[in-house]
Amino acid sequence: MFIVILGGGINLSGDLPDHVYQRLNKAIDLYKKNPQTKIIATGKYSFLYDQIKKYPALTESEKMSEYLVKKEIPKKDILLENKSKDTISNAYYLKKNFFIPKKETQATIITSHFHLDRVKYIFQKVFGPGYDFQFVGIQETLPKDEEKKVIDHQKYLLKRTKQILSPMKDGDHNFLKGKLYKIKYYREKRPGWVIDFVAKGK
Repeated sequence: MFIVILGGGINLSGDLPDHVYQRLNKAIDLYKKNPQTKIIATGKYSFLYDQIKKYPALTESEKMSEYLVKKEIPKKDILLENKSKDTISNAYYLKKNFFIPKKETQATIITSHFHLDRVKYIFQKVFGPGYDFQFVGIQETLPKDEEKKVIDHQKYLLKRTKQILSPMKDGDHNFLKGKLYKIKYYREKRPGWVIDFVAKGK
């Protein structure tokens, strides 16, 4: 069984936002209860960095791994998925590079409450039947005005995600081969606060 921590931003200095540390702490609690599991830290950096042409020194997964080791999680039990730049590619690379090769079908997927509906939809589409996932959405405390903006934006992203993935049969991850980061969705301009929140970790 895997414990999967989905990435949630990293800034140019290589710092993670608070909500990602909350995800990490939840993963640590789960690991301590079930130490025969492996933790997968996911994420390279947001594809939004490609729009500003600047990149962090560390990947999200590398920074998460540093924190896990500091909290005494054995390095041998930490796996890095360091190719993905968004939630769709999180699921794609997890399935292709970890679940299929290791013949694993069970996992706990950890994200944030505002991200949960989109994560469930994407993982259903990419993985399809035959996988037993538990989804954990951490309830962070965000300022009220910021929380509303984030939730509303996630609703919009879920709508766009359904437009992108609706032609894909559940479980046909090869549908995404050659499409990641190339379709129009990835070139759409995002509001400045979204880039701050997602790409810069603010």
